Amino acid sequence: GVVVFDAPPSFGERHRAAIEMSAPGVPITHFILSHKHADHNGGGYSFGDIDGLSVIAAQASADSLAANPLRGVLKPNQTFDETLSLTVGGVQIELQTASFHANDTDVIIHLPQQKFLMAIDTITPGEAPFMNFGATSNLEGYMAGFDTFLSYDFEHFLSGHVSVLGNRQDVETARDYAFDVRDTVYSLWPSFLERFGANMDLTGYQNGNLAYRMTMEDVRDECAAQIIDRWEDKLSVVDLWADSHCETVVLHAIMH
Repeated sequence: GVVVFDAPPSFGERHRAAIEMSAPGVPITHFILSHKHADHNGGGYSFGDIDGLSVIAAQASADSLAANPLRGVLKPNQTFDETLSLTVGGVQIELQTASFHANDTDVIIHLPQQKFLMAIDTITPGEAPFMNFGATSNLEGYMAGFDTFLSYDFEHFLSGHVSVLGNRQDVETARDYAFDVRDTVYSLWPSFLERFGANMDLTGYQNGNLAYRMTMEDVRDECAAQIIDRWEDKLSVVDLWADSHCETVVLHAIMH
């Protein structure tokens, strides 16, 4: 049988057509959700008419979908808490929950024989991440995710949102970039109160909120300038997203 990992709504019914072209007449037996978000699984509706289809998700995603159904996302009928091992047609599939993007849970999908790893909404091969590190809801989990990914034996890495498969080097490069952003903000952090005092003076001590915002933007902009200078020849779109990455770390530093 055919195992489907995610169904973006942009694929729509063409997803089924592509499978039929690749594996004509072979039944689709399993549908596995990497996470609940509709931009990656809102096309699940096109598989909803398959009798006996195993729709597999982490329990936390299933609970979240039960409380807040999302258009087009299939309701899971098989769940797991932390790990699940499957063998379909002699192919081993290992599922492991993690917390690097979604606000409930994410699932890392590993096919050991194919040296294939899937972790959606993480990196973009050849590019800096999308704004706010892929709009992660858990910056600490995002940063910790790199060690988790690299602990697997893989050659091919699918991260979603682009049609390009990444590899181990892409993951290592994205890790180095993310930690450079973090370390750059932290290197500027000891000067935060001094900057705030100077901005309070500029505002005549009349608007503490404005002075605080100015200080956050000072740190963000200085970080972004350094990051762009170091990375613009290594990753594309750094000039578009570096300020958002720096701001994400600034906010995290303030709150934590």
